[in-house]
Amino acid sequence: MRGRLMALLFIALTIAGCGKRDDDPATLAPPEFVPPVTQAPAPVAGQANTVPLTAYVGHHPRDAVDGVSFFDRTEVANALIEAVPEADLRRRIIGRDTEQQRIFADGSKIGMHGCEKEQCDARNWTILVAVNGDANGAAFCYHDTRAMGDASRWTTRAGTARRPGTCPAA
Repeated sequence: MRGRLMALLFIALTIAGCGKRDDDPATLAPPEFVPPVTQAPAPVAGQANTVPLTAYVGHHPRDAVDGVSFFDRTEVANALIEAVPEADLRRRIIGRDTEQQRIFADGSKIGMHGCEKEQCDARNWTILVAVNGDANGAAFCYHDTRAMGDASRWTTRAGTARRPGTCPAA
C-alpha cells in the first residue's frame, strides 16, 4: 500500500512539474539587452594570409587555397559583413545550398557570383574584392527580381545604389 502511495505521489509531482512555465524573470534576458554586433574578423597573430587573392581565380569559393577558402579570407569576410547587413542573406551567400560559380578576375578586383538553386535568373549576387585587399575596393551586388524588378542593389563603402540589370557573372 505504501509503495502505491509513493508511486502516485511521484506521478502527481511529475505531472505538476510539466505545467511549469519557462518565463521565470530570473531566466529571461533583461528588456534592455542588446545582442552584440557582428565583429569584423582579424587574422590571428602570425597567421596573416600570405597567398594573394588572385590565387583563388578559377577556383570555387569553397575550395581551399593553401588551407583557406575564399569566404574565410579576412578581407572577403570583412567585405561581406560591411556590405551585407542582413545576416540571413550573408548565410545564404556562403551556404552550401546555393550555386556558386568559379572565382573570376575583373581588372583590379576578383569576384564571386552565386545564386539560389533553380532560381539563378530571379535571385543572384556578386561580391567583388580588391586584389590588394583594400576595403574601399569591395563591392556587393544583390538581385531579386520579385523585389527589384530589372534592377540590382549595389553596395560599396561609399553607399548603396540601384543599377539596371542583374549582377555580373564574370
